[in-house]
Amino acid sequence: MFLKTFAVGLVILPSLAYASDPAKLPAPPQGFDSKNGSTVHGKVELSLSYPTRNYGMRKVTIYTPPGYSSSQKYPVVYLHHGIGGNEVSWVGMGSNEGNADYVMDYLLSKQLAKPMIVVMPDGNVKTASDAFGAFGDVLLKDLIPWVESHYSVATDADSRAIAGLSMGGGQTFNIGFPNTDLFHYIGPYSAAPDTLPPTQTVTNLAAVKQNVKVIYISYGSNDGLVTYGQMYHDYFDKNNVTHIWQIEQGLGHEKIVWDRSFYNFAMRIFQDSPSTGAGGAGNGSGGAGGGGPGGRTGAGGGAGAGVAGRGVGGNSGGENGSGGVTSSGGATSSGGMTSSGGATSSGGATSSGGATSSGGATSSGGTSASGGSPGGSGSGGSGSSATGGDGTAGCACAVEEGPRGASLLSAFGMAIAAIGFGRRRARRQRR
Repeated sequence: MFLKTFAVGLVILPSLAYASDPAKLPAPPQGFDSKNGSTVHGKVELSLSYPTRNYGMRKVTIYTPPGYSSSQKYPVVYLHHGIGGNEVSWVGMGSNEGNADYVMDYLLSKQLAKPMIVVMPDGNVKTASDAFGAFGDVLLKDLIPWVESHYSVATDADSRAIAGLSMGGGQTFNIGFPNTDLFHYIGPYSAAPDTLPPTQTVTNLAAVKQNVKVIYISYGSNDGLVTYGQMYHDYFDKNNVTHIWQIEQGLGHEKIVWDRSFYNFAMRIFQDSPSTGAGGAGNGSGGAGGGGPGGRTGAGGGAGAGVAGRGVGGNSGGENGSGGVTSSGGATSSGGMTSSGGATSSGGATSSGGATSSGGATSSGGTSASGGSPGGSGSGGSGSSATGGDGTAGCACAVEEGPRGASLLSAFGMAIAAIGFGRRRARRQRR
């Protein structure tokens, strides 16, 4: 059994290293961005006017989730259109660049995202010399304060996201990364040539690593603008910044890419909770993983049947998340898309019983539970710590996607080897 476990670690090690491979998230279910008569719809307020200090009254469209109530505070995502669009482009009107309202309706109906407010402004300040660049100041100094005074929204950075397509993707890069004290979730899709290089926007790399909880960069594989996102992807790889690099195969600079991107982004944001993660559900002889504080990309999740690792839904549960909204055991686990476990489990790298107990690395409950940091103790032994990563399909041992993840796996393999060696030596001594 020792040799089998060690061999598994060696086989999966290359796929866990922080590489330049795309995330390969699967296409969303059919109808995810279409109107559905059986789904409760959020409210869309079209082309509202808000005042600015320097550019008069400007327009914004706002989506509020079903059941919106002033008795609770909602997180907010500021979602930006492309160069030919305006404040109605993300709700299938005007230049018709997306269907954010239907995407949100679908996600909420399936409990795949937290209820949130989606703010879709006109990001083209035509009276300014730099029509798209000028909007950054409008967003930060005019629109955000107006939204926070007119809607029941949470005002902390953990409750604020920025995203956008094409020209709005460039704005997302340009505004989001210099202001990580304001935005902890950043999602540029098909970003256009207005995108500034990371050496200009990422002025504090340590702050990005510490503050930003989800970075989601996406393009169609046939999009000629992909090089603008590639420079960020390469920069983040080089500097070990956790991020999602999603390439939609066979697609170009088009609406379906943007709807898919918003779908994947929206289900990963605002999953923070002050509660600790629930341990992985036990399966067969494998005990349940003990609950530890959620890892950076989610807590909860199961060491259940199937492949332990990242669920199809990806990140869930946030830094201290209590479970999140995606699958409990990875892409092929028994948990399913809407189970209570997060995309990564909270038991630690070898929780559910320790490396050699009935509930640990060799148990029927999964090769290992993936990452909360620190890991909670398993039912048969103590779990080691691992930081949850941001993945796509399930993997046999879910650790951080990065050099540290590979190091953890190597350490795990060496620990198993040491245990096996020690046991063989003890047996020889007894003889």
